[in-house]
Amino acid sequence: MSDATTLPTPRALPAELSIYSAADTHAHMLRWLDADRDTRVWPVQAADVVQADAAGVQLLLSLSHSLHARGQQLHLVAASDALQQACHGLGLSQRLSQWLDA
Repeated sequence: MSDATTLPTPRALPAELSIYSAADTHAHMLRWLDADRDTRVWPVQAADVVQADAAGVQLLLSLSHSLHARGQQLHLVAASDALQQACHGLGLSQRLSQWLDA
């Protein structure tokens, strides 16, 4: 298990963060949650996302809420342009900034 002051290796989002990959991505996120309950800040690599839609962003919101309920925090590492545009288009610019600044 990770020490609260040590960041674990970033988890990685898939290239397609959309309705078409939502079930698989959700399953991966659930495994992430089960595997690490001690790390305060959760780095998630987001540079490889080339397609993102509302369903994909909703998965990130769900992950963020789940982490927050456990006293943990989502940190997106190098969010791709596609992911940033999806967040901005959904009116989630402030939330994206929080994820990037964590």
